[in-house]
Amino acid sequence: MRQVLALMDLKIRLVFANIPVCMTLLMPVGLTLSARMISGSDFSEADGLFSLGMSLSLSIVMGAVLLGSSMLAEEKEKHTLRVLMTSGISGKQYIIGSLVPYTLIVEGINLVLLPICNVRLSLRNFVYFIGITLVTTAITMLLGFTIGIISKNTTEASAYVTPLFLILGMLPIFGTLNEFVKMFTDWVYMGILVDYVKDIYDYHLDFRDIFVLLAWLGVDIWVFIKAYQKNGLDE
Repeated sequence: MRQVLALMDLKIRLVFANIPVCMTLLMPVGLTLSARMISGSDFSEADGLFSLGMSLSLSIVMGAVLLGSSMLAEEKEKHTLRVLMTSGISGKQYIIGSLVPYTLIVEGINLVLLPICNVRLSLRNFVYFIGITLVTTAITMLLGFTIGIISKNTTEASAYVTPLFLILGMLPIFGTLNEFVKMFTDWVYMGILVDYVKDIYDYHLDFRDIFVLLAWLGVDIWVFIKAYQKNGLDE
């Protein structure tokens, strides 16, 4: 437990010391504030929900993937990861020590977006918001970790992030416009997030949504552990 807490502390310090990553994480907040100021008094409830949907997608997809992949790839480049491994930290400990602080950082940004977008939620809907955004952020973060662990450096990691961002960020939006595409996006975790924001005041979590989110999370954890072991970082 002490090793995991020490790793969490290290991860938080590394994030706030990385200015480009911090700027990327804050980009959704900056863009949403700009849209709010430009609209002025004409910023309606519909505008707020639209802004929330776009900014959440940007925060979770781009922010979480970039944070997870770039930080891990940078650790590989600087051999920090190898030092951590030789100190006796296992793959599962690494996931917990990295996933928890990174996910909470992105979730903090997600929460800030609510008042900026002028979205007020009841207690039940706020619990839904926390639950869905936390799980989708964790899933995306694990995808970023996997990219980081298989990449040789941060440049290669960035090249992998771009197509993933376009697929995860844009496909669910197209699903709201086309029923055929929606057949596929209903089984993509970001599609659940988009559907949730669209009906945020009247949303009811069903079994399919829970199954899809937990399935993505479970598969993500398994894939990352296998990638972690395959790269010789966990004997």
